[in-house]
Amino acid sequence: MSINAFTLSCVYEKTLDPRDKDRFSIQCLECYHPNIYMGTKQGTVHHLLISTNVHPSSCQTYTKEARVKKLSSSPVARIRLVPVYNHLLALSNRAVTTLNMFSLETNASFKKIQNVSQFEVSQREDTVQMVTCSSQKRVIRVLAVEVDRWDVLKEIPLAQEPLELAVDVCSACACVGTSEQYLLCDLTTGHREALFQHGHSRQQVLVSSVGGGEFLLNGPGGLGLFVMASGMCQRPPLHWSPGVLAACLCPPYALSLQDSELAVYSLLDQQRKQTVSVRGALGMEPTADGVVLFTDRAVYTVSMTPLSEQVLRLVEEERLEEALLLLEALPTQDPHRELQKTITCQAGFHHFFRERFSEATHLFIKGELDPRELLHLFPDLSSTLLGDFHSQMDHRTRAQDLRELWRTDPESQRRYLGFLIEYLRAVRRSGVDCGEEVVDCALLWLYVQTADSDGLVELVRNPNACALEKCEPVLTQDNRFFALGLLHQSHGKYEDAVQSWAELAEGVHTDPSCPLSPPEVLELMVSSVRRLEDADSVWKYTERILRNSQEAGVQIFTKPPARVHFPPEKVLTLLETFPQARIMYLEFLVHEMNSEEAGHHTHLALAYVSQSLQSQEDTETRGKLQDLLWESQRYDVSAVSRQTHSSAHREGRSSGSYRGPPRSPESARPRLSRPRSC
Repeated sequence: MSINAFTLSCVYEKTLDPRDKDRFSIQCLECYHPNIYMGTKQGTVHHLLISTNVHPSSCQTYTKEARVKKLSSSPVARIRLVPVYNHLLALSNRAVTTLNMFSLETNASFKKIQNVSQFEVSQREDTVQMVTCSSQKRVIRVLAVEVDRWDVLKEIPLAQEPLELAVDVCSACACVGTSEQYLLCDLTTGHREALFQHGHSRQQVLVSSVGGGEFLLNGPGGLGLFVMASGMCQRPPLHWSPGVLAACLCPPYALSLQDSELAVYSLLDQQRKQTVSVRGALGMEPTADGVVLFTDRAVYTVSMTPLSEQVLRLVEEERLEEALLLLEALPTQDPHRELQKTITCQAGFHHFFRERFSEATHLFIKGELDPRELLHLFPDLSSTLLGDFHSQMDHRTRAQDLRELWRTDPESQRRYLGFLIEYLRAVRRSGVDCGEEVVDCALLWLYVQTADSDGLVELVRNPNACALEKCEPVLTQDNRFFALGLLHQSHGKYEDAVQSWAELAEGVHTDPSCPLSPPEVLELMVSSVRRLEDADSVWKYTERILRNSQEAGVQIFTKPPARVHFPPEKVLTLLETFPQARIMYLEFLVHEMNSEEAGHHTHLALAYVSQSLQSQEDTETRGKLQDLLWESQRYDVSAVSRQTHSSAHREGRSSGSYRGPPRSPESARPRLSRPRSC
């Protein structure tokens, strides 16, 4: 499809005066802004000055003719400039003459270069070279050019007559078009490399240097071929007319001139994008922002519309794929960076409204879309999480159509919600700074709405940016108390987490989505309580846990490390009404902490005695008691003996099997080491 990438403006036209017998016909042209130099068929050089306020939309002429210099009676075939020396080099009558760029006076000290059919100039910093095609021999010559002299550095022989040439400064390479083929010549070593036969007439041989070690050639079969100085092709060819007169690059476009039109091709997809009508065109020269082309009596500037304006025009026409392609040619730095992101996101919405979700996700992330621009299209989510957000993109009509579709087609809404979840997950993985809080809050809301319990738990149990004031009501209204506790825990609100789980474990609330059993919920409570830094809160929640499970509750004191240190005596006091937990804590003190407190050993022995006498079948506790009595030297023998006999006496009386007084306390402590088994 076409695009108006270039604008044509006439900047000079020679009016035809019937009384003027002298004919005027432009033969060649060279530019050095704001100067234009024309060589004519009548052997003159004309110097034009272009006004700096040229406006392409105007039809007026903004040039004035400064000077004219008569060289010879033969046409001026080529003009090239050497600004470092203020030289103008003009080829006429097979000789190169040197003029001053501004006065057009002949440089008398600079001898003419004879027997030249064509030439090009190469300048790198202060070093200037000229490459010429000989009009007498099948050679090209390399000359060193100075202020007032020139010297031949090298002659490179050729197999056929050279017709056209172009020189690349970067690679010090010349591409030559002969009567039969194109070839590359290394200007330093003289090495030649044949490229391909062209089969053209003399007028169709075309060679143009496009910079960066690359040449554009008029190849066989109506192809414009790009060839590197290495002989390789790195771009696809252009399909153009065989009658091309001149060609050049104006990235991201290539321009080819024919007799009646200038064709504009995209370097991105090799398609013709624009045709500019120029009847009677003869040639053109590239400039910084386009080209200057000429007919026999007029000069035109062809200026490129800024790429940003071209992109916006394509977007207005909803040619988004072309706009995205053209965006690749824009520099990634400011001020184009914001435009690139905006257009990329607009293209993403184009796919989004058509349910092309994979393409939309890629473009949204590439364009660093503010997720709120997408989320505000979902009314329920927007009212819950976004507050007073004002969109910078106008999608009101399409958003209304989308909401009407969801109202009549719930399955379509389900697909859009599924896309939104996948997109937000992709944003989290990409690491792009697009508002972590908005993304995580939206994900939480979506997991609740779609009953994705696994996704919800995975989100809230790991570090997240959910805003508690926005997400707590969402979870509470849907009875997601297990996830609510995880959310609090992930934000360091351990007391709130314990409160949520305690109410869940005690039956105050129900959560059908909770994946854990009540004992597993208690273990979560224990892990959070142990993170609390306030001792009073620890005591409060420890009692609640102990009432549900003594085994789980005692782990608050037995699993290191805890945030708060608890004196053992205070813990033992708390555990007075929880005998199982008390025994477990005493075992922890004696066996793991290696406590030397006699009271800890004594309390443990007494607890074993009390528990073992409650059941005749509790052999495990009796075994623990026997091990303690054999191994410990710190328990109070008398207290243990009294407890043993007192309990045995009460048991015997109640059962009628009392057998007499116990042994003396001293006889209860073992005097010998524990016998070893054989």
